[in-house]
Amino acid sequence: MGTLIRETGGSASWFGSYEAVSLLFRKADKLKAEDSLPVWQQMTAGAVAGVTYNFMFYPADTIKSRMQTEDVSKITSENRTFGAVGRRLWNEQGLRGFYRGCGITVGRAAPSSAFIFTVYEALKKNFG
Repeated sequence: MGTLIRETGGSASWFGSYEAVSLLFRKADKLKAEDSLPVWQQMTAGAVAGVTYNFMFYPADTIKSRMQTEDVSKITSENRTFGAVGRRLWNEQGLRGFYRGCGITVGRAAPSSAFIFTVYEALKKNFG
């Protein structure tokens, strides 16, 4: 369940935020849809996309990871569900527990997504 939430919602937010920021740049620069953005704008849009994806869906990944690493001898079948693990995490640590480690993940996502989308745009321009 955690992977499904993270990947479906995350992909929608990743591509959606990239396109939204790109559209803002296009409007600000009065560019047509087929015009290429400058590389720094592509990278900025990509970085925003990476941050958005990872920040918004980090809690689902946290729950999934917790489910994968919990001691199975202490868990019954009723409290192994995605929702049960999420409630237990909330009761133990509150909102902070869902975002533990998020900073480093978001920090890594910004430059990697900036690079990925810049390469994607170059490939699309040259081979699309």
